[in-house]
This record gives sequence, C-alpha cells and structure tokens, in this order.
Amino acid sequence: MTINNMDGRYRIAANRNMIVSLAALIIIALSSCSEPDHTFSISGILDNASGKTVYLYEMSAVDFSVYDSVVAGADGTFRFDGEIDRIRFMPLRENHLNQVFLIVKPGDDIQLTADYNDLPRTARIEGSTESELAVELFGEITSSIHKLDSLGRHYRSNLDGTPAEIQRLRERTEANFNEITGELRQFTIDFINRNPGSLASLMALYQQIDPNTFILNQQEDFRYYSMVDSVLIEKYPDLDYTVTLNENVSQMKEQFELRRQRESSLGNGAVAPEISLPDPEGETVSLSSLRGSYVLLDFWAAWCGPCREENPYLVEAYNRYHDQGFDIYQVSLDRTREAWLRGIEEDNLQQWTHVSDLQFWSSQVVPLYQIEGIPANYLLDPDGRIMARNLRGAELGRALAELFD
Repeated sequence: MTINNMDGRYRIAANRNMIVSLAALIIIALSSCSEPDHTFSISGILDNASGKTVYLYEMSAVDFSVYDSVVAGADGTFRFDGEIDRIRFMPLRENHLNQVFLIVKPGDDIQLTADYNDLPRTARIEGSTESELAVELFGEITSSIHKLDSLGRHYRSNLDGTPAEIQRLRERTEANFNEITGELRQFTIDFINRNPGSLASLMALYQQIDPNTFILNQQEDFRYYSMVDSVLIEKYPDLDYTVTLNENVSQMKEQFELRRQRESSLGNGAVAPEISLPDPEGETVSLSSLRGSYVLLDFWAAWCGPCREENPYLVEAYNRYHDQGFDIYQVSLDRTREAWLRGIEEDNLQQWTHVSDLQFWSSQVVPLYQIEGIPANYLLDPDGRIMARNLRGAELGRALAELFD
C-alpha cells in the first residue's frame, strides 16, 4: 500500500516535470518565431558638416522621396533610425550632385564616414557589404564625371586660337573624352562581372555620364542586363527593383526582336515593302511603278524643319541624275493637303512623285517601314531592292556618283 502510494506520488511528480518542460519549450519556440527586425540605423561622422542638414532619401522603382533629415552635430556626427520591410536604395545626400548611395537591409546598422563636401568620393562604409559596393561604384563614376567636366572647361576656355589650333584642341579633347568614358565603361563591366548578384550591379546598368549618355548601351551590352536580371530575379523575386529590371529586360528582348525583323525586311538586299497611296491629284501611285530606275524612297513632311533642309539636296540629285535613270518617290506625313502642297511648291519639288494618306504619324507607312523619325530614306535599285538608307546631305550625291559617274 505504501509502495503503491509512493509510485503514485512519483508518477504525479514526473508528469508535473514533463508539463513544465513542455511549457519551457513552447516559450522558447515562440520567442524564436518573433517578428523579424525591420529596424535599421545609419550613423557616423561627416567632416565639414557641423550644423548642416543631411537628407536620407528612399528610392522605389518609380519615384524618389525624402525619408528623413537630421542636422549634424558640432563634431559632424549624425544618426538616422527607421523601419523598412525590405531592402531599399537609400541615398544620403546634401544635393543631387553630392550624395552617397546606400543599399539598406532590415536589421542593418551602417556606419559612414565621409567629407560632407564630397560624399561620393570620400565615403567609407562599415556594416553593409551591398552599400560598400554601391560606394565603390559611384565613387568611380563621380571621379570620371569630374574628369570630363574638367576636360570640357579646358576646351571651352581655349577656343580663341587659330582654326588649326582649335582643330587640334578638338581632336585632343575628343581623344581624352573617349579614353575616360572607355575606362569607365570597362570599370562598369568588370564591376558587374565581379558582382552579378549585387543590387549595386543593377544600379550600374543604368548609370549615366550626363542626362543623354548612358555608360552602357542597352543593345551592345545587353548580355550584362540579362546576366544581372537572371541572378537577381531568382535571388529577390518579389523586390520591386528586380521585378522592374526583369520587365525592362523582357521589353528589350521584344525591341531587339522587332529590330531584327525590321533588318530582315528592310535591310540591304531586301525588296522594299510596297506602298500605294494617293498623289496630290488623288490618283493612287505605287512605289513598284518606278521599277527599272534607281529610286530614292523619301519620308518627309512640310512641318519637319530637318526634312525641308534636305530637300535642296534632293533637287540637286534629281536634276543631275534623273536622265540617267534616277527617280524620287516622296511620302509625306503631313496632316493637311494644303500644308503638303505648300511645302512641295515652296521647295520646288514638283518634278517627281509625291504621295500621302495625310494621316501624320498614323500613316500606314510608319509601322510598315518602322519609322521612328523623319527625314528618313531608302535608296532602291531598279528591282526595288534596298541598297542604302538614310543618305543625308551630300551623302546622297556621293552614293549616286558611284552609280552614274
């Protein structure tokens, strides 16, 4: 009886110990499944920043906005604290020309030191490998842009020499420009090859020397866009930056395919697609009706200043070579018959064939010939095959001289 009671008390105690152990395990499990850390901090010291405002921006795939700002302390110290739910591009800047790009992850504690007056070239980073790469990239780009700016200033300040001296200056400046931009392009390519899985490489793809000049050419350097996209979309499938890159790369592929198709249908040796449109009298005239002659197929409009500037070259070429078998088939993208006829009369173009559907950029010839701008032209042989395209100014005369002189 006593033994049984002792066994019962032992079993009860053992059960109680098991319950306590299970409760402890549950508490540990719950604590390990707590909310992820969305906080981040960026702090450091900026020389020459005492009492000055430092701005932290946030870049999405489509916009750019101030995230926070602080006034640096007397010793240049500063600190930003915030929360983000995913990786963000966050430039720290004085202005758009003086900034350092940071790539911030939730949980990052980034330390930055730099000269406030030259953030991109003096920044030093700890606590973020991605930000270190971004600083390396933009430091090199900024240094190259400063060299180009200095080169431009030197050129502009030395234009008071003789024509021969100015020509030599222009040639030296162009050579130096090509050297600097060539080195920057090679640096960018090497950077991407070394870091294809870094978001800094995504930023490298779209960097510009000036508002009109990209470091990389989307067509010539497409393999780098494709390489970075293939790595990052797998690594960050839901990040807005990588999703946008993936969409851009897909659009590039479509554009390249359209260009390839255009080259096959509008390249040298291809028969020019047929055009049949009304002339000024309303009679339909086909491009193929001029077979047997060398034909300049020219796209223009009376409202197009550069087109009007080309017309004297057309008149000269026609007058010189028409009797030897040269003709012109000129297609207008005008909107009104009055403007079209007035342009023909003012530029003395009556002697050759004119056609138009007066549909402006909605003309049927625009998609047919993949016209992206005018003036545009094609030189056709007597069988209607394309020999050359976009012969501007004196180029047309030289091309015809090779055929007839």
